[in-house]
Amino acid sequence: MINVFNIEKFATHDGPGIRTTVFLKGCPLHCPWCANPESWSIQATFMYDERKCVKCQKCVSICPKQAISFKEKIFYDQEKCIQCGQCAKVCLNDAIKFAGQQMTIEEIVSEVMKDKDYFDESQGGVTISGGEPFLQFDKFLKLTKELKKKGLHIAVETTGNYSQESLIKALPYIDLFLFDIKHLDKNKLLNITGGNFDIIMNNLQYLADHCPERVIIRVPVIPYFNFEKDILQKIIALAGELGISEVDLLPYHTLGKNKWNQMFKNYALKDYKMLDEQDLKDYIDYGNSQGVKVKIGG
Repeated sequence: MINVFNIEKFATHDGPGIRTTVFLKGCPLHCPWCANPESWSIQATFMYDERKCVKCQKCVSICPKQAISFKEKIFYDQEKCIQCGQCAKVCLNDAIKFAGQQMTIEEIVSEVMKDKDYFDESQGGVTISGGEPFLQFDKFLKLTKELKKKGLHIAVETTGNYSQESLIKALPYIDLFLFDIKHLDKNKLLNITGGNFDIIMNNLQYLADHCPERVIIRVPVIPYFNFEKDILQKIIALAGELGISEVDLLPYHTLGKNKWNQMFKNYALKDYKMLDEQDLKDYIDYGNSQGVKVKIGG
């Protein structure tokens, strides 16, 4: 069984063509702008949407471990929760849910293959995302092998934050790496996201040495973090030096903000406005000067 929190059909921003994106649970990073914070834990994640709650308190009475209490608003004790899901089953308006489920490799492959005609027509395929897919490595590797047996184009959206041994094992089954580079300052990367700069850069260098044509660098552009001319130009120049031909700049958005609220987490970037294509268009010309195609968006 592999822990999955979403399967998105007809995705068009996670690699070439029409794709199905499989989102796996678990991530070693904790980026404060993350649009999928429910992906951080490998386990199913309790989420509560106050807008839907009718305050019936059925969740309180049914919880066998008293993990939920209610005093004007709901309180949730993660330490007590055994993820039995009874609270979600009795919720009258679907205000409570657990993000994530266990699926067999065969179930995922079967679901993906329903859209194979669309993949073939558009030169698309399947993208495995997260979280960080490599965190459930043995199951992730088996999934990629089974998908490859079906003749599918496989892309992986990845932080690069894992052992090079794992990367080498998975390399024969992956056609495209959508490889996040968030910052080139190792201390800032570590302090803000928890990412290990040396591990990430060693893996990027390995891919650049062996298959640069199978790598697209992706940069989430975040106002207080890396939205600076010097930083973005250095990342684009690095791609050129490594022989990687494309960098995708992903403008900051707040589409995941409500998920943070549902998980009782503070969204630290609430005072920052979203970016758009116009904020980043000048980097297209800079990319051309470095021999790198810069694309705004995925």
